[in-house]
Amino acid sequence: MFFREKKTSKCPVLQLVETHRDAKGKVRQRMVVSLGGCRVPDEHRKAVAIEVTHRMAGYQRLFPLEDPEVTHWTKLVLQRIEEAGRLPGATFREVEHSGSERAEEVCVDAVEHEQGVELGPALVLFQAWKALGLDGFFAARKFSPNQIATAKVSVLNRLIEPCSENELVNWVATTALDELLNVQAGSWGEDRFYRISDKLLAVKEGLETHLREQERSLFNLDRTILLYDLTNSYFEGAAEGNELARRSANSKEKRTDCPLISVGVVLDAEGFVITHKVFTGNTSDCRTLLEAVADLEKVAGEDTRPVVVLDGGMATGKNLERLADKGYDYVVNGKRQKRAKFAADFLDKTTFKRVEGRPEDKSKQPVFVRRLKVGGETVVLCRSDGRRDKEDAIQDSAQRKLIEGLEKLEARILRDDPRLKLTESSAMVNRAVGRLASRTTRASKLYEIHYEHETRTLTWNRREGDWTKDRQLHGCYHLRSSLDMSDQQLWKLYITLTRVEDAFRHMKSDLGLRPFHHQMARRCRAHIWITILAYHLLRWTEFSLQLAGYECTWRALRRKLQTHCYATVIVPTATGLVHHARKPGRPNEVQRLVYSLLGIEWMALPVRCRTYRTERQCAKT
Repeated sequence: MFFREKKTSKCPVLQLVETHRDAKGKVRQRMVVSLGGCRVPDEHRKAVAIEVTHRMAGYQRLFPLEDPEVTHWTKLVLQRIEEAGRLPGATFREVEHSGSERAEEVCVDAVEHEQGVELGPALVLFQAWKALGLDGFFAARKFSPNQIATAKVSVLNRLIEPCSENELVNWVATTALDELLNVQAGSWGEDRFYRISDKLLAVKEGLETHLREQERSLFNLDRTILLYDLTNSYFEGAAEGNELARRSANSKEKRTDCPLISVGVVLDAEGFVITHKVFTGNTSDCRTLLEAVADLEKVAGEDTRPVVVLDGGMATGKNLERLADKGYDYVVNGKRQKRAKFAADFLDKTTFKRVEGRPEDKSKQPVFVRRLKVGGETVVLCRSDGRRDKEDAIQDSAQRKLIEGLEKLEARILRDDPRLKLTESSAMVNRAVGRLASRTTRASKLYEIHYEHETRTLTWNRREGDWTKDRQLHGCYHLRSSLDMSDQQLWKLYITLTRVEDAFRHMKSDLGLRPFHHQMARRCRAHIWITILAYHLLRWTEFSLQLAGYECTWRALRRKLQTHCYATVIVPTATGLVHHARKPGRPNEVQRLVYSLLGIEWMALPVRCRTYRTERQCAKT
């Protein structure tokens, strides 16, 4: 049911309307009652309509509504419906539960359960929220209990089943958040979630500081190593009025057809987010580091200067000079195009040593390293069998696509394809060759491709010498650092950068960072900030389980926990009484283990018991 206003010649009339299907199965609307001058306030209309719908369906309330205004207007509307003779009798009447155990005859075959909702993932995330002290932080900044509950719903949704603000209310109804938060989220409107995102963004700086200190305190984190990287995501739609949305050829997801937005993230060595910045979509990676350095100084303070681990795309001379001027040491991956400079050193395999501490199984192929001193930097040469196989496969695929494309182009030339305009010039053929070469650069740079316009002959040959030299360097890469450390230590330090890649993968795949649907820059920043908050909860959960000896990703954990539910168990008795118990189910062995490791007392969750007697009773009582 819902309220609508009908315009009349004198004044608008408020009507309560419900939808139904007619004899032909078409959806129609019919008026339940005309309320005339009964002016239900706009902000309460949805909640009142829901409550009236429940009452007319036969449900009674043993516990009063939290909002007295909703109770008042519900009674008035029900009174009008009764006066119109359209108020049905209730199916059940609630009676007080005695609270003591008693023996009764139960109709076993009639025992049922209903209103089952997902509990497990939310229960774990509530523990993470509590451990990070977020309730206290928000309460100290004048967030009302309702606003804190809304913030929880918004952040937890990103971890359980990301959806838009418009869908959040419907999603809450499928979870146990109503029971855990002790709210009636069904009466919320979608604008509530837009407002809370703005409010969360307003306290971003203070909340980032709070989370940094809380995580450092909980896990005794060493912040002497910081990881920095940049990613981008795309918009659905043109986003023409969004100052952050820009097109760029450097899309991490190859979505050059869409406007982009960029996000830079600083993490510590254990993968906890330190801070983040939002950039326009066409900002190159190397230009973002200088802005991030200012944030690094705030985080590190005056006494310490952490080691900054970077990807090769940011290792410009200007950036490294800036880091050195500020007193930061760095570890960076050298660009692939410059590894040929060390070709002779890479080929001398006798000087390489195997990296220690890696498991010797098929899933972890060996890595060999060698340390050099070049100018004022330490250079570590690395050889990886796994990376070699990957580069070989990429190049073989590019070569196959190149040859297939050239053969198709040759066939078009032989059949005198009019789109190539062969009678005029060789321009269209050369353009087709250029497009094909740009899509297969790993192979085309090692081929000679020539088109003879007079004879209409297309030829291609692989430069075998260059091909062999390039192939020999597959699996080879090098690290540069201002630190005078051993080759083993520098390699292990650099490999922590994979934590940033893991974080980006979580944010995009599990936490709903992509794509962007918001059209305002402020809402885009809030969308990113809520994703970062969700990642804090995710990382707390994974790291806490890891410390307890239980290695599990959030995606796998969510799948294991989602079968633990809240439900209402219905137990009919031989005396005509029906007992309803709203309670959590019994977790399975894996779920109990996770709850035990995280210190979750699932047995302390609220249980509500009600007893019904089969009678006809007025819906208002």
